[in-house]
Amino acid sequence: MGPLPQLYRLLIAGVVLVLSLAGGVWLAGWLALPLGGVGVGLGAGLLLAFVATHDFSDSSPRPTRVHRRR
Repeated sequence: MGPLPQLYRLLIAGVVLVLSLAGGVWLAGWLALPLGGVGVGLGAGLLLAFVATHDFSDSSPRPTRVHRRR
């Protein structure tokens, strides 16, 4: 996704966490998961939110030109 403004990163992370939490609770209906799937959903949500908002490109600084006014 690249570098996003802080508000959009928080919005994406929140939506991913809520959907993962709901998915974990839904999965607990099929499998015997502890805490009703909340722990599994939050764990998966945290991992997915990190992957969705993290910039995995090379983070070395690029040389830039400095334009000075005279």
